[in-house]
Amino acid sequence: MRPLVGPCLVLLGWTVGAAQPLPQWTPEQVMRQAAEKLPSVQVARALLQSAQAYASSIGAQPNPFLRLSYIAGEPIEEANALAFRFEIAGQPGLREQSALRSAEARSQDLASEKRVVALRTGQAYYSYWEKLGVLRVAEERVELAKDLERTSYRRFTVGEISQNQHLRAQLELARAQADAVTSRQESEQAQGLVNLLLGRPVSEALAMPPGPALPPPSLPADRLDVVQSGLERLPELEALRKESDAQERQTELARRGNAPDLLLQLYRDRFGPTNVNAVQLSLTIPLWDWGTVAAEVGRREGLQRAAEARVAEKHLILQQRALDACKRYQAALERESILADQAARFSKLSGDARRAYDANLMTLLEVFDVQQTYRQALQAYLTAQADVARAALEIGALSPTGFFEEVSRVQP
Repeated sequence: MRPLVGPCLVLLGWTVGAAQPLPQWTPEQVMRQAAEKLPSVQVARALLQSAQAYASSIGAQPNPFLRLSYIAGEPIEEANALAFRFEIAGQPGLREQSALRSAEARSQDLASEKRVVALRTGQAYYSYWEKLGVLRVAEERVELAKDLERTSYRRFTVGEISQNQHLRAQLELARAQADAVTSRQESEQAQGLVNLLLGRPVSEALAMPPGPALPPPSLPADRLDVVQSGLERLPELEALRKESDAQERQTELARRGNAPDLLLQLYRDRFGPTNVNAVQLSLTIPLWDWGTVAAEVGRREGLQRAAEARVAEKHLILQQRALDACKRYQAALERESILADQAARFSKLSGDARRAYDANLMTLLEVFDVQQTYRQALQAYLTAQADVARAALEIGALSPTGFFEEVSRVQP
């Protein structure tokens, strides 16, 4: 199931008006584009290409060499040879296997980075949507404060309220306008972050759909065991396992540092008037180790143990992420359900309070209290909706299948 195709819940959203409608970005679009173009993905792809190039020929035998010599004296002696050294203890195969495992690890690193970028971009997308909603609430508050200020001025001029109450209404309008400026600045910052992740100019307009679709998690969030059972197949763990395998082969290669080599020489020797052409096959056997090989073996064994421990460490981190994401998703769903009715109820109550004040049925302080409660309820509702979306994305990113698996595929 593709978790971002087909909304299971429509979020309450607004768009910033424009003379010409701009193309609207969906969560899928922004995540796909960022997962291909962000510099961190390009870095991971370059490291993969480097590892693949290294693995393509590292398994070859050592390069042949030509030995040229001339001895001055009587009689004249020359000795030239073309030599081939062969590692006969399996070292080339171990190098190739280690390099291949490292290349596979880099491939998994690339897939993991694309997942991370897609998740980060999706969360930034919904944070921008949330800030747009908060900005809309702030702009509505300004309009309500203007209506209230006009009503208080009319009542003040006819002597129904004191000048102090009218000044309170003016102060509320000033506060509403100041909060709207802050909300606009936060929404522009959130928009700039999304644009940066997309490789666009920071200030370029970014149109949102009227109601961005909430991505349902590709795994059941109420079944933590199901979510955690899929962690073993995530590219983060696969990369560390491949790296551990590569270190294991490097350790074995280090243990063969004192293995004998086979030397084949095609040589021509001239001693005085006599020329000799021959082929020589010899076996070179190291007699003892001064400590260099043992030191390398000890270093490689330590690196291998560290690589194995990193697998367990990463698994624990992923389990913690899964637990946190599932609990946040469930809590956000509950908050969203509770606040949905409250936001609708206080919306009606806010309009009624303004009309009641106009009719001298409510005091100014009562109207302020109702409007503040309505504003807080609506902002909490928007935050709960965005939290549901962000937690759903987190759960999706912890799934070995679904949209994030599709985004993270590495082309051969």
